[in-house]
Amino acid sequence: MASPVSELKRSNDMPEKIGKYVIINKIGKGSTGTVFLSHDPYYRRDVAIKVYNIEEDSDADRARVARKMFFNEAHMVGMLQHPNIMPIFDAGEEDGKYYVVTEHIQGARTLAAYCRPDNLLRVDDVVEIIYKCAKALHYSHSRGVIHRDIKPSNVMLTIDNDVRIIDFGIAIVSDSEISRIEGIAGSPSYMSPEQVQSEELTSRSDLYSLGAVMYELLTGYRPFRADNLSKLLHQIVYATPPPIHTYRSDLPEALENVVAMTMQKDPEKRTPSGNSMAADLTRVYKDLRQKYDSLDNQEHFDLLRTSAFFHEFSHAEIWEVLRASDWHEYRGDQDIVREGEIDDRFYIIVAGKVTVESNGNRIGTLNSGDCFGETSYVRGAKRQASIKAHGHVTILRVSSSLMEQVSSSCQLRFNKVFLRSLIKRLQGGGGPNT
Repeated sequence: MASPVSELKRSNDMPEKIGKYVIINKIGKGSTGTVFLSHDPYYRRDVAIKVYNIEEDSDADRARVARKMFFNEAHMVGMLQHPNIMPIFDAGEEDGKYYVVTEHIQGARTLAAYCRPDNLLRVDDVVEIIYKCAKALHYSHSRGVIHRDIKPSNVMLTIDNDVRIIDFGIAIVSDSEISRIEGIAGSPSYMSPEQVQSEELTSRSDLYSLGAVMYELLTGYRPFRADNLSKLLHQIVYATPPPIHTYRSDLPEALENVVAMTMQKDPEKRTPSGNSMAADLTRVYKDLRQKYDSLDNQEHFDLLRTSAFFHEFSHAEIWEVLRASDWHEYRGDQDIVREGEIDDRFYIIVAGKVTVESNGNRIGTLNSGDCFGETSYVRGAKRQASIKAHGHVTILRVSSSLMEQVSSSCQLRFNKVFLRSLIKRLQGGGGPNT
């Protein structure tokens, strides 16, 4: 029989209970506190409990800020009830421990996972995510709450592609002195010009930060980058970020204009509200959906439908895989995967042939319908072989991170077919892991 939670071996920093909540596990730790998983038996839901580092922190200034952040979030209990804002259910203090209780979403990850040039979300998905954020911010602004720290790591993406804005610890609440945290508060790379100059903030400061997040989700790069804080803050106040089209030319001009309008230096020239930004994104989204439903994508779907790898997939599942992938052409003996690299993508050969090499020696070939990249199942693992194009090759590159956002049935189908293909190859004396 399994031991009750209270009898399980615990680390020194994991209490048995916090308030009325029995602690199950520690799930995170940050500069201002530790997050634990618990279950609320009354409402029958899992909850996350953030315990602030207040009494334990030897730094008096940090402890003071943490205390203000706690009271700030405690003030938010039940205040913001929007589907795209992480709800705060409860808050309290017990034996010197200050804690806040929020929704816990299994399997969710922050947008920071999709801010690399080699792991970007599809453009229409980015637009939909930012649309939801803009609507959520309009709601919070209408209730007198300015977030002040909008950044990729403060936006959660759930496994069913929904959005939650989190961490209102440094928010400004109108008619409340609780939230006044002195000095520059927030994450410098995403702060508005008025925020880095410690000027009075309005809701348009949050929209600037949301625009900076969108810029990074579309390009994989932050709008401003510098080797020290003073240079970065100077750029935010005086410089213009590189135009998005210098990083990628496939984005519509209307989308670039939306980002530019939210990042105007002068707040009065900026997009006036979250609803206004959402309306602009709606128009862009309609055009993007037409683009992605174009003949090219239909041709890609038709090719995959005839591939042996996808014989067991439903039509909807193939479209899901396409959304988590990019289509790439290789020629000659061009490298597709290099031995020793860390890469989190799976690869399916749509057309053509590739060669497998290890330590400079050719050890095999793979053909249309075959797959490789199984080391993606192990985070941080290095490729054990090189894969080179043999003539003209069409490859579907599937992002392991993006596959985590597709439906459970599609994930199970993909893993089943991928692993079965690898087992068959190994039984046939195929090459080493890739």
